[in-house]
Amino acid sequence: MMMPSPVKAITNSSLLKLSLIINLVMSSFVFVGSAYTQEKTINSLVIKPYDLEYVVDIGGMKVKASHQLLKQGTQYRVKTTAKNFLGTIREQGDFEVSKTGKIVPLKYTEQQKMMMGNRSESQNFDWSSKSLSYSVDGSSGEMDILPGYFDRLSLTEQLRIDIASGSKKIVYTIIRKGKKKQYQYQVIGNQILKTDQGSYNSLVIERLSGNSAKKTKIWFAVDWDYAILKLKTYEKNSKKTMVLNQGKLNGNLILPL
Repeated sequence: MMMPSPVKAITNSSLLKLSLIINLVMSSFVFVGSAYTQEKTINSLVIKPYDLEYVVDIGGMKVKASHQLLKQGTQYRVKTTAKNFLGTIREQGDFEVSKTGKIVPLKYTEQQKMMMGNRSESQNFDWSSKSLSYSVDGSSGEMDILPGYFDRLSLTEQLRIDIASGSKKIVYTIIRKGKKKQYQYQVIGNQILKTDQGSYNSLVIERLSGNSAKKTKIWFAVDWDYAILKLKTYEKNSKKTMVLNQGKLNGNLILPL
């Protein structure tokens, strides 16, 4: 039996770690807080631009990740990026906000460029015909959709709106790789979170799943429109962590207490 060379073994191990990190980063951005403030107007939640930078750690391997929200006329664009020397993944989503403060997804794309290979996904929402056209690694398809369906990035914004409105337990339908999936969250409570940058007032939520061996907790900055401060995933003997390194909300630095 031929044994793999040490260099190849190290590379395969690094690629596996990067894949795990990418999974954490991209999944975690489903939870990343949108920047908005509730005003004293009927059904009005004003979304603000933000620029957030994170450090992700899995088994000592570090990845830089960013999450941005931009306004373009009456539409909004969310962009996420995660990268290290082994590869890069980018996501982008366009959406609108209805008069009742509901997020309406319009378009979503994801591109992965890594040493282990390239992958891509795109989604186009047509609300006039209640249909979605999608492509996953070159394979195309269509499906029927209903109001309240999201891509991974538009779900981010709706989650923040609902949590800020006081919801304690929420279930969403998300479109991923041409399939419909349910994401369920539950609010745990408030906590003072200590980080390397300082302490923050936070709201802790947990993503619920059928796998009792896997837990995901997310800490949101209560004083900064619930921007994400920290995300931690526990699975078997592994722990994955993402922590805010620095960020801006509507051009203002996010500062600790």
